[in-house]
Amino acid sequence: MLFSIPESGWWLIAVAATAFFMISMPALGKGIKLPDEVRSTWEEQNRRGKWAFYLLTPMVATAVLATNLLRPEPAPAILFMYSVVFASIPIALFPVRARMLKDYMAQQQNPDIKIKPDRLTTAWVAGFISTVLLVAVLALMATPYGQGN
Repeated sequence: MLFSIPESGWWLIAVAATAFFMISMPALGKGIKLPDEVRSTWEEQNRRGKWAFYLLTPMVATAVLATNLLRPEPAPAILFMYSVVFASIPIALFPVRARMLKDYMAQQQNPDIKIKPDRLTTAWVAGFISTVLLVAVLALMATPYGQGN
């Protein structure tokens, strides 16, 4: 049932997951209240890294897909895992984005002091991503081999 979608459909899902990632990641900082001096610093750093994000992310995604599709596994299974990973990263970061930004700004304002990662943030992101990947792997394991062809 999971792979009853034709391969062309999985390609569309993979492209949509990449587009979701490309739109969601820069939008994570929107709506967070910051002091004006911190906001201006944040926006300046975003402007400098924006070209790299929009240029390198699609190139890396294409390289990952190209190398993985050379493997003997059915393409829908690889496209499914790719889509799960790309879609789950922004979803995992959304609830803890303010905490991550606060720690990042504290590190930028005090570069000599080592800021420890927030335990709640680390636990949430690691737990969420691990759970999503576990569910995706279980879904793949429940699918008969070769059904995605």
